[in-house]
Amino acid sequence: MKYLVVIGGGLSDQPIAERDNQTPLQMADVPNLDRMVQSGAGGAYHPVPESLPAGPEASFPGLLGYDPEEYPGAAGHLLAQALGVPVGEGEMPLCCDFIILQSSHNDMILKDFTADRLSREDSEMLIAALQESIVSDGVRFHSGGGASNLMVMKTDPFPHRLEPPMELVGEGIRKHIPQEKAYRELVHLMNEAQIILHNHPFNRRRRSESLDPVNSVWFWGNRAGVATGAGAMKPLPAFENQFGRTGAVITASPLLRGLAKSAGMEVVEAVADPAVQVKAALEALDRHDIVYVHADAGETVSLKGMIDDKIAAIEDFDEQLVGPLLQAVELRGNVRMLVTENHMSSVDLMRYKKTAVPYALYPGGGNGQHTHEAFTEALVDDTKAPAASGRALIETFFNGT
Repeated sequence: MKYLVVIGGGLSDQPIAERDNQTPLQMADVPNLDRMVQSGAGGAYHPVPESLPAGPEASFPGLLGYDPEEYPGAAGHLLAQALGVPVGEGEMPLCCDFIILQSSHNDMILKDFTADRLSREDSEMLIAALQESIVSDGVRFHSGGGASNLMVMKTDPFPHRLEPPMELVGEGIRKHIPQEKAYRELVHLMNEAQIILHNHPFNRRRRSESLDPVNSVWFWGNRAGVATGAGAMKPLPAFENQFGRTGAVITASPLLRGLAKSAGMEVVEAVADPAVQVKAALEALDRHDIVYVHADAGETVSLKGMIDDKIAAIEDFDEQLVGPLLQAVELRGNVRMLVTENHMSSVDLMRYKKTAVPYALYPGGGNGQHTHEAFTEALVDDTKAPAASGRALIETFFNGT
């Protein structure tokens, strides 16, 4: 038996008052997801432990079969793993995200954490400018191929978790910039970067075209008080040893790529074209027992508060990714397919949430679960005992129960 796990970031949500208290998932037309729960089974699970902050570094490990409380991820370390950047003793890897700030009367508002979906070419150019112009000893910059990049610096552990920019959209940044002495150099680096970006020809051109300049970086991705250096994160047991099966991951998420590499899985970097993702997934199923496919099904637009775009993204996910994969699963006959998400992304609050989220699996496996008519948040409400964690869900799925 083969296993296909499809993770759609941003599927579920909370009811939206101005949309008759419906969620984007309820408003979206998702015939393939609906068919999975009608012909297979549906349920719910808790993706994020209460002890950890909501976010991909806390939710992805469970879906790979690891306990996130035993193997807590730090986004900076995972990004370094994904990019193949070594981290030396006394060094701290941090996510260095290009962002767009907008002036207000007494603060700067975080407007766009994707830097207007910064391209790989522009990201590499701006990272090179930072590396060339910032003269601090022991600081290295590495391009991540878009808005999210990597900065490695020599430092003592930071006492508090640095907040991710995707949690701060629409907020003034002043209260979120740490003022303690331990962060002094980090804040200095941020100020230096702002000056370099302000004067860069790339932003002069954007301003001349009446586009928002990419005018700052945001550092995040540590764990509070955790030691620096390559050994700061507990190594993951090999995925094959964990399940007795080989696995592959297809994703554009650098954090999930970093986890998969740490687990010794094959990693295929996804492109935006769903047809290419489908082809890559089916080819990976020929090589491996278990294949994960991760795609943005509305997470980015959720965190930007774009309701109609979220509905459209969910429908595209269902039509262009779930549909062809489900058809292939039905034709092959020896594949079980699970579709879920790694955490809720609220378009109303523009924040991640820790609540339980729905899943659908096909075929149902004859486990006696109630058959539903639609893939919606009602699966959460109707499931008497949601799976306690992503790890519990995945182990149950792989065991065929």
